[in-house]
Amino acid sequence: MPVYRAAMDIGTNSCRLIVAEMKEGHDVTHVRQLRITRIGEGLSRGNLHIGRAAKDRTLAALLAYRDLIAGYPVEKVFLMGTQALREADNGSEFVAEVKEKTGFDLDIISGEREAELSYIGAVSGLAGLGMPNPLVLDIGGGSSELFWEETGAGERRISGVSAPIGALRLLEAPLEQQAINEALAAGWKHIAVPGAGAREERPLAAVGGTATTLGATFLKMKVYDPDALLGLRISREQVEAVVDMVERLTPAERLQLPGIIPGREDVMPWGIRILLAAMTYCSRDGIVICDRDLLYGALYQ
Repeated sequence: MPVYRAAMDIGTNSCRLIVAEMKEGHDVTHVRQLRITRIGEGLSRGNLHIGRAAKDRTLAALLAYRDLIAGYPVEKVFLMGTQALREADNGSEFVAEVKEKTGFDLDIISGEREAELSYIGAVSGLAGLGMPNPLVLDIGGGSSELFWEETGAGERRISGVSAPIGALRLLEAPLEQQAINEALAAGWKHIAVPGAGAREERPLAAVGGTATTLGATFLKMKVYDPDALLGLRISREQVEAVVDMVERLTPAERLQLPGIIPGREDVMPWGIRILLAAMTYCSRDGIVICDRDLLYGALYQ
């Protein structure tokens, strides 16, 4: 009997869904959806209260996802909230509202749990490409995280650092590249990142919307193909060329480029600017794109 699971996350900028059939050692994704809901809208301006419009956009996405999930024999549904809901002073109220209106149990996960699941999700795809132990970078709308696995004394554990700087926050409160570099370094400096400040073999694997949009734009992808993105290597010079190109365009003009979906056209350059800051911090000359992150980590956990 096939085993189906569904995973959703409510991020600062978007709300996502996957429905997958779990098989021995691998999975088959049947549904992949993303809606730009921006539950973190305005939170970067000193306001910690999620507004009614942001709640309604997110609830509408969850109700649509509930209908999609109903078309499959799903045995387990995971719904997670991340940075914006962790920070919000009315996050617990929204948890109750989600339960009342959708029937879903929303789990606002800790940053440590997000790190663990994102790493597991990324490695579920990268290990088969000969990259079992990467640095995993996740640039969100409200924060940016770096995760890695450490071994010692017979134990394996996933560690991570987080900085409260994300693509949506920079859209609302722009910074110059040097200030972005400094903000990221300030958030990450309390833990020694393996390889930061030195050349090391561990690849820097980027997950999340900034990474996949960058990859799709780089490949001029008219139809989204996650398999083509998994393991795609892009040099720093190529990343800089993409951000230079999109910054010369208006948001409306960016939507004409293959690979950019509505809702990404305004935040994309800022996400790439954070990506460049992360490459500087970790002394990496390139990145590897990975289409698997938190959602797949939840499925495998």
